Amino acid sequence: MLVPVAAPTRLAIAPASATIDRTLFLSTPSGDPAGAPPRPLSVDPASTAWTVALGAALVMLFWSARGIASNGGLRTTVRGIAWISLALAMIALVVHGTTPRLLYGFIRPVGRQPTPFGPYVNRNDLATWLIMALPLVAGYIIARVESRRRGGGPVRVETIVDATALWLGGSILFMFAALLVGISRSGLIGAAVGAATLLWLARRRTSGAGLGWVAAIVAGLIALAATYASWQALAARMEETIANGLGGRSEIWERSWAMAKDFWITGVGVGAFERAMTVYQRQPHVFYFNHAHNEYLQLLSEGGVMLAVPALCAFAATAWLIWRRLDADRTAVFWIRAGAAAGILAVAVQSVWDTGLRMPANGLLFALVAAIALHEPAHSKT
Repeated sequence: MLVPVAAPTRLAIAPASATIDRTLFLSTPSGDPAGAPPRPLSVDPASTAWTVALGAALVMLFWSARGIASNGGLRTTVRGIAWISLALAMIALVVHGTTPRLLYGFIRPVGRQPTPFGPYVNRNDLATWLIMALPLVAGYIIARVESRRRGGGPVRVETIVDATALWLGGSILFMFAALLVGISRSGLIGAAVGAATLLWLARRRTSGAGLGWVAAIVAGLIALAATYASWQALAARMEETIANGLGGRSEIWERSWAMAKDFWITGVGVGAFERAMTVYQRQPHVFYFNHAHNEYLQLLSEGGVMLAVPALCAFAATAWLIWRRLDADRTAVFWIRAGAAAGILAVAVQSVWDTGLRMPANGLLFALVAAIALHEPAHSKT
């Protein structure tokens, strides 16, 4: 995508390149687009270079975290995520409660009706972090309980209720509260999918009574977190959803699909969606679409089938390998792995409506969660 290609070759790959060239590049001849100078396939090479560098960094982080998790650093990593998530949720709740329209309490975001929440410009992006962290931390709590059972006997309360258990429970409580206060519809759906996935995986490893206790504890934490939320605002949000349906997303998806069809082989370039959309968005407009509000459609628009097909293969291979790891794990680590898997599925569902993983912080957490789900147990190495 970054290597300069002759204009005739680019036009053969994607005839719509002629429109893009005439609109975005002043050096394009007005009469014959084939006479334009060689350019990269990406319509925004600088953004593509940055996105590729970020992607490479996240891949290296994934492999490093996978190795750390396999060599004794799993619990430390999860506790670190829990601490960061606790601080994030508390700061987000305080800032939102005092200055709901400001970022960090003093920065006013630029945009059409921005909805900042804590350090995130968009509440949906905060929800992306929360729905990955919630099932992971919940799985870690269950793993701690499981590891303290002696010989499969009953759990003794005094052995599991300690300072660590209390702040882990507080982390889940405040994350649930932040999710409910933010009223991100895609986030709430993703969280429901994550919780259902964790409960479904739990039935493979626990009795009916144990599963009931897990469900009861989750319900209790949700009830406590709900005390922070405004039910009136939540009801209004649901009424808006029923009344408007997909709202502005339908137009965004329509324009994104048009772009994907025109550049179906190579896409417009990873990270180049925002610039290319200035050509595809209908005029006149007072704001512009900077992402597709659908992670999969954005992937297809930016990378075409040359990126979408390998991504689909990687997703299928990841799902298969996670299932194998879950099926083979007979230790308490199963619960941590199950929580990570539930978080991945939760964000995969949320990505139908949003593109929260494009935020570097969320991408970082996704790399860590994927590493936890896929890490190889130390005892299985040769």
